[in-house]
Amino acid sequence: MRILLALLVFLPLSALADVVSVDFVRILNGNTEEAVYYYENNWKQYRIAAVEKGIISSYRLLVKMGEEEQTDIILITAYATQEQYENREENFAPLMRAIRKDGPALLNDKLPGEFRELVDTGLYASD
Repeated sequence: MRILLALLVFLPLSALADVVSVDFVRILNGNTEEAVYYYENNWKQYRIAAVEKGIISSYRLLVKMGEEEQTDIILITAYATQEQYENREENFAPLMRAIRKDGPALLNDKLPGEFRELVDTGLYASD
């Protein structure tokens, strides 16, 4: 089910990219506000800068609000080439240091391990 959702969500991205990375995040203990804040103010900011520098093709941050405070987040990053994907750590490191010199922005001083869990990750390539 998650793979099907991911395919439907990033299908338009695949037209612009050879490689698409998809991460599924589960919110822990009803900490939706903290998790969304974290991804909006860190992950998304890094991707905005990465698109401007040509490090990635595009990105999407999707937040699914569910029943009983269950929230899932899907993080999608599209790379124009396999080489861009393979060099992602090296390429993102300077951006992350430039944007967040003192480390990631956190809401309520909760650390990421307290409010989110990476439950699945996938890498997809176009033909």
